[in-house]
Amino acid sequence: MSGGEMVLRAVLALLAVYHLSMGLVSIFFQRGAAGLARGLYGIEMEDSGQRFSYALRMLGLYALAFGFLLARAAMDPAGHRSVIAAAILLQSVRAASRLASAGTLRAAFGVAPARNGLSAAALVAQAGLLAWFFP
Repeated sequence: MSGGEMVLRAVLALLAVYHLSMGLVSIFFQRGAAGLARGLYGIEMEDSGQRFSYALRMLGLYALAFGFLLARAAMDPAGHRSVIAAAILLQSVRAASRLASAGTLRAAFGVAPARNGLSAAALVAQAGLLAWFFP
């Protein structure tokens, strides 16, 4: 296994752990999800009842499914190129969305501009590493 493939597998594995963890927390431990959002992204989320709970659970299911696909890709990157391409696209669009929605994130969730920029940069770095080492 080359050094590039090891880096690719490591990035995929870390993204898988992140998505699986966030998915499980969002589904089963919703108060924990708010704490994670605050710690990881500086987002202040208010529990607004059943609608919020349902939406968070549904997003958690998507994160769980994507985490599973990322874990499979970490085991066999060449056999899961489409999953890696989807991850590159998702992380890139998430970064662009954070930057385009900076005002909304600040007003609605209290995300400081510097924190938002750091989060966007991390997403770009992830997408960049996946693209650089794409099999």
